[in-house]
Amino acid sequence: MSVLIVALALFAAQAPAPATATVRPDPTAANPDICSVSVKFSSYAMGIDEKGFERVESYLARGNRLIVGSVVRPWGREGERTVCITTASARDANRIFTDMKGMVGGRGARGPTEVRTREGRIWKGGPKAPKVAPLYASPRPR
Repeated sequence: MSVLIVALALFAAQAPAPATATVRPDPTAANPDICSVSVKFSSYAMGIDEKGFERVESYLARGNRLIVGSVVRPWGREGERTVCITTASARDANRIFTDMKGMVGGRGARGPTEVRTREGRIWKGGPKAPKVAPLYASPRPR
């Protein structure tokens, strides 16, 4: 019996520590001026709009001449992330804004999506927030 306990103790000591999820604040929230255009994929506790994100990634991978650079910044536990796109001019940013809005537009199956320019244009889309049942139901008057 004591040999089994010692063996389990040795095995537990060598096992790696469980990974913990670190939630970081949205990096563009602290300094929104760093992105010419940002595309923010959020979640209602069921993940982001992956299809919309894949369309944006594909668009960026094609090498649009209006885009100087781009970076994806993860910030949540459910895949939430912000795509930060840098353009050479405000005119280019407006064109990219329109393209991004078209790619992630409509009512996605998952969380909300926001497209924003440094100059202040904002578009928000995605499903409506889920309805939350009240914690208690008050009796109906008779």
